[in-house]
Amino acid sequence: MTTQIAFVLVFTFVINLISTLSLGVRIVGLQTRKWSISYALFNLMTLVSRLANTLQAPLLAKTIEMNILHGRTEQTSDFQWIMLAAILATGTGGLLFPSFQRLLARAVERYYDYRSIPKLLFYSASPQTIRQIPAYVKWPDRQNWHHFRARNVPWSILAMNVLVSALLTVGVLATLYAGYLNPDLRSTSASMSGLINGISIVLLAVLIDPAIALLSDEIVAGQFSEGYFRRYIIWTLMARVVGTLLAQVLLIPAAHIVVWMAERFG
Repeated sequence: MTTQIAFVLVFTFVINLISTLSLGVRIVGLQTRKWSISYALFNLMTLVSRLANTLQAPLLAKTIEMNILHGRTEQTSDFQWIMLAAILATGTGGLLFPSFQRLLARAVERYYDYRSIPKLLFYSASPQTIRQIPAYVKWPDRQNWHHFRARNVPWSILAMNVLVSALLTVGVLATLYAGYLNPDLRSTSASMSGLINGISIVLLAVLIDPAIALLSDEIVAGQFSEGYFRRYIIWTLMARVVGTLLAQVLLIPAAHIVVWMAERFG
């Protein structure tokens, strides 16, 4: 494994970890009733994710270019490691879910004391605050398995989460792997990552996010309980884990589809 691939693994882990933890923001918003600040603080984490996403593709593309120049084609092992990092990140996000909720809720409350992001960051990095972190660490309770087995969760939304997670995981990777299948069109294939990710983002924005937002409003209005919302989030988290697993299977077929599109429409 090269140094470049090692960096790609780290970036992939960060991207998928933050994506998984994003589900906890709505729970924190419900707990604190401070939705805007909860999202504003979480957006700081998304900046890190976007930076990692920006660096991930060029590093992997350079590795593919060097492999093609040296006659090494269809190197699937690197991609398998990358998707394994995505799976581990999603699972880790699930384990850190309760701790993240507690820490973010604490940050929301402290923001009202400091009323400044730089001051809050300085406070969060202080030795005194770091020593308090273990007090907020909480592993998932066994009672969560009761939520996991519960019913009345819309399967259509869960299926859409599986599909979107798989597409987001495999999107950039498939367009880059397509360079191995047809090196002459690797630039055209790589440019299609925006199309695949765009489809995923549209599905996310049109079908998934509005459903969760509506449920959040209904819970605030007293139409559903917070327990039901937690059950919904747990199932959504599991759907995303399944989606990252599905991406392993979709890599090669998706790459062939990208090559087919590049040959005809590129």
